[in-house]
Amino acid sequence: MKHLILPQTTMKKNSPFMLGLAVLTLTFASCSKDDDSNDGPETSITEEEAAEAIAMAVSPESGGMVEQTNQAIYTLEEDNSTANKAEDYECGVEYGSSYNISGQSPNVDYSASLIWNWIVDCGTGTLPVTVDFDLTGTSSYNGPRISSEATIGADITIENLSDSESSYVVNETFSMTGSHESFVSNENAFTSTIEFATTDLTILKANYNVVSGTVYASFEGKASNGNTYDYSGTLVFTGNQTATLTMGSGNTYDLAW
Repeated sequence: MKHLILPQTTMKKNSPFMLGLAVLTLTFASCSKDDDSNDGPETSITEEEAAEAIAMAVSPESGGMVEQTNQAIYTLEEDNSTANKAEDYECGVEYGSSYNISGQSPNVDYSASLIWNWIVDCGTGTLPVTVDFDLTGTSSYNGPRISSEATIGADITIENLSDSESSYVVNETFSMTGSHESFVSNENAFTSTIEFATTDLTILKANYNVVSGTVYASFEGKASNGNTYDYSGTLVFTGNQTATLTMGSGNTYDLAW
């Protein structure tokens, strides 16, 4: 049986991450090589462009993975007409919700149309142990260095539901497939699929900040001339709304929101 929640038209809670532009700073001189060294900048996808696209796909300011993870938590806590607790959902019953959200900071604006389904798992008992979310939807953002229109999808598992726990622990896969306009070096258009796999994101219940956790990121892009480019990296959350992205080349990018 599937329970439907009334659609929402605006973000239910202002995200604590929505504080300013997602900053990506190169902290190791980048000399990455593209798959085809004869390509000009207009027809290649550089590592810096891939890193920028990955950063924005994570950023809460562009409606990325962090924001959608928090939306799952908000849905669990607030889309409930009784006491706003996971315990008020029936174990093993599928619930659903769909709504549009948007956000704007001084330099980035985004919008998304989301469809959520979730099931609370009580294990062998009667109290919730985990909740599994499935997300599909579309999103778009405009930033000073890159813009995007994409489809998104995620499978999100949230643990530590008990009130006695101060933080949620989240593991998920998240994907974004679509088109980009980049202004990192020269104006460049490309398509890409970005995929994330997380390991134990720890999110404080008090303010929804991600205080720790690791994300493996892969980027598969196709340039306007048809050439393909693959990049990968590991992103580590370091608290205080910061993270470090280390690409396969060893180049390191600092992110802050």
